[in-house]
Amino acid sequence: MGRKIHPTGFRLGIVKDWQSKWYTDKHYVEYLREDMAIRKAIKGRYGDAGVSLVEIERPANKIIVTIHTARPGIVIGRGGQRVDETRRTLEELIGKKLQLNVQEIRQPELDAYLVARSLAEQIERRVAYRRAMKQAIFRSMQAGAQGIKINCAGRLGGVEIARAQVMHQGRVPLHTLRADVDYGFTEAHTIMGRIGIKVWLYRGDVLPEQEEEMQNMEAEPPAPVEKKPEEAVATAAITQKETAAETSGEKAEGTGVAAASDGSGVSVDESVATPGEGTGEVKAKAGAEQAIDESKEVKKEAPKRRRKTSTEKQAEKAESASAVEDKKEGEGGAPRPAAKTTKTTTRSKTKTGTKATTGAKAKDKLQQEGASETVDAGDKPQAKKKKEENVEE
Repeated sequence: MGRKIHPTGFRLGIVKDWQSKWYTDKHYVEYLREDMAIRKAIKGRYGDAGVSLVEIERPANKIIVTIHTARPGIVIGRGGQRVDETRRTLEELIGKKLQLNVQEIRQPELDAYLVARSLAEQIERRVAYRRAMKQAIFRSMQAGAQGIKINCAGRLGGVEIARAQVMHQGRVPLHTLRADVDYGFTEAHTIMGRIGIKVWLYRGDVLPEQEEEMQNMEAEPPAPVEKKPEEAVATAAITQKETAAETSGEKAEGTGVAAASDGSGVSVDESVATPGEGTGEVKAKAGAEQAIDESKEVKKEAPKRRRKTSTEKQAEKAESASAVEDKKEGEGGAPRPAAKTTKTTTRSKTKTGTKATTGAKAKDKLQQEGASETVDAGDKPQAKKKKEENVEE
């Protein structure tokens, strides 16, 4: 006995609204036939435009038709040409003048009829029905639906025995009247026969009481807020500070104007005379401009770096290696170059010592020879005398 009522008809007047809005006593059958003809003509003309709903209103000898579509460009056409053609055909069909409006569906994934229609088109193109159903469920849940249920019945996959396949995700409260459950039904025309597709889509609860409260809150003006004594004192102090700042600014403006109005013939800088700017601000601006100019000059004068040759790189490596060795030797003991210098000094000392000794010996020899010569020189006259005496004898 369950699950046989239409979800939209079950909620009419509570959450859902009627698709045709008019009342008559005598022309009920006539108006009903006109509505059915209008809907059939629109869906036959715009089969690929994603038309989900056609609303019809009849206020005071007028007919207003509103088309809800996911592709308004196809319905309107270039410059509204196609809309005019549709309006003329509908007027000829009914024999009355009507007004045609087009409204766009922003999220087709949250419309049950459009979800069923896209699923039927995929099945007609021989796409795997399970894969198509899973993709439709995933897209609707990603778009913000709280629950969805899809039922496909018929010769699924071209089998000989018809069967039904049901997939669902989330929750679909069919017995909750305030639940916004959208229902859509369509048929897929395949070679093996028709496949019926039903979609239930739950978009959340609709609470009219909360909506009325929100509207009343928006309509009522906000109540004035009483300030505490502490807050009043703080606001008074802030206002006093603001007034003091304004007065000081006015004084600065007066001094600048007076300086500019002197008849001394000296030109006054406009930046100083302008109100609201002091000498400190002018100096800061001048310093910033000077710093910018200096940075530009430095950038211009900076020489371009030259790539180092292989020989230069090898020399740097050798220097770094020698520096490392010197550090290691300094940490362990006396460095090598100091020992070399000591050896050289000892050698030089020994050489100088030997040279000094040889020089002293030579001097001694020379002195001995001189003494011998002097002795010989003193002995010569005595020898001559002896010889002469010997000769005389």
